Amino acid sequence: MAKVIINLGYRSYVVSADKAIALANLVAEAEVYESKWHSKTDTTASFNTYHIYPVSQDQAFSMQLLTDESYRLYKLAGKPVDE
Repeated sequence: MAKVIINLGYRSYVVSADKAIALANLVAEAEVYESKWHSKTDTTASFNTYHIYPVSQDQAFSMQLLTDESYRLYKLAGKPVDE
């Protein structure tokens, strides 16, 4: 079965193609939630504001197809060793 690499934030994940499509559909219907910290000023105390807004292009994730042969080869290599 075809695999897909999903690049999301600073991590990449490998899932089956049908799960990648399901994730893309889920994100297409999602909105961004963000908490923003505002530092203390001369006239105000520090505080948080909370925001919900549509996903923009710069917040998107990317996907790339992975051949079965490449998947098996990368899987065989396993987790990298820290040196």
